[in-house]
Amino acid sequence: MTQELMMQALFRIGKGEPPPVPNSLSSDAQDFILKCLQVNPSDRPTAGQLLDHPFVKRPLHAFSGSASPRTNGIRH
Repeated sequence: MTQELMMQALFRIGKGEPPPVPNSLSSDAQDFILKCLQVNPSDRPTAGQLLDHPFVKRPLHAFSGSASPRTNGIRH
């Protein structure tokens, strides 16, 4: 992501408009990202609630491809 796109995303989030979330992500991943991007803290889940989200709870083998949120594409 270029610096200009990152700044556009931050500006949109600050205005209460979430940036577009890629349709290529799973519905759980999209939901998780949108929950994290809530501008109003009272609308945003707590860290504990996010840790209970299905996207985080999903076993590692459930991710397709070589990259996952926990390994960042690094193979061990």
